[in-house]
Amino acid sequence: MSTATPRPPLRDTEFRSPAVSATPRGPAIPCLQSLELFGQSREILIEHGGGYYRLRVTHSNKLILTK
Repeated sequence: MSTATPRPPLRDTEFRSPAVSATPRGPAIPCLQSLELFGQSREILIEHGGGYYRLRVTHSNKLILTK
């Protein structure tokens, strides 16, 4: 017969990941919906640093960026 004392229930802080309570650092990253960029098109041109980049939606709904 064991006389071990029952362990108290775990506190809420013991269940949470430290990442949940971490405060964000720096500015938030802007998030755009692809529909905002593409509209009804399947590709767009992006001008950057004097060059043009082509961003297109593939048949499998993935994004491809090419120079």
